[in-house]
Amino acid sequence: MKQPTKQPSLPLTVCYIPTNYVEKSQSVHSNFFRFLSTLLTAYYGSKAREVLTRLLEEYRLGATRDGAVIFWQIDRNDKVRTGKVMHYNPEDGHRIKRGLTSAVNWIHSILKKQQVLPEEWQLSQCLFGEHLLKSNPGKVVVLVESEKSAVIGSAIFPGYVWLATGGKSQMREEKLRALTGRTVLLFPDVDGYAEWKQRAGSMTFCRAIVSDIIERNATPKQRADHIDIADWIIYQIQEGKLMCTSNHLVEAEKILQRMIEKNPVLQKLIDDLDLVLVGASPIGSSD
Repeated sequence: MKQPTKQPSLPLTVCYIPTNYVEKSQSVHSNFFRFLSTLLTAYYGSKAREVLTRLLEEYRLGATRDGAVIFWQIDRNDKVRTGKVMHYNPEDGHRIKRGLTSAVNWIHSILKKQQVLPEEWQLSQCLFGEHLLKSNPGKVVVLVESEKSAVIGSAIFPGYVWLATGGKSQMREEKLRALTGRTVLLFPDVDGYAEWKQRAGSMTFCRAIVSDIIERNATPKQRADHIDIADWIIYQIQEGKLMCTSNHLVEAEKILQRMIEKNPVLQKLIDDLDLVLVGASPIGSSD
């Protein structure tokens, strides 16, 4: 019996959310922003207001009526994919998990329930902060897991484009392709180093380096607390050691040296945060 001819799969239609929802939501009145304000005021003093304004505008941080933050996912074409709604403790900046759920809601889910979006609307995620790539073509990209880490990282190290995957398991190629041709530094959470190291090795469309600073230096308690790079930065601020981490360059391979020559600003981050090359080949680069 003749087998039916397999039809080619149709390309996924990317659905969007109207940008006016981002504009209406942008606000300093979230508990996450309150924590951020306290942290940066302690670190920057009077300069904190300027930094906070930049973060609010660049990441277009939103807020709900009950104090949750909205981390909008906006792609390279300034199209809004969705918004991630999360609750944070304004005192310590830790995420509040209610009951057995992670207390994460999504703007597209809310709008579908309100029948603002049709039922056939489909989510297609992008990197948090992806829209910043277009306006910063020459900057090194720093990729982290959580949106919180991206915002705090950008606050303290503004010379880089800080993006977030939205979780350890979100290192998906369809998201990462936005980084094609870029130099990318990966900072996994304490429990994600091995997985991200493996994943970085296959990111042949960009120059990928992974940091093992948390993997090598986290205390047993910090491991138990599942810290991320934001927690590490906050810890270093509190201990007065932010700029005093080891500047030892592990295995300074020729590939990395060529990357540094093309991106001199990369050397400062290597010194500050103790990076290690994981052997990702810069295939497709101009080298």
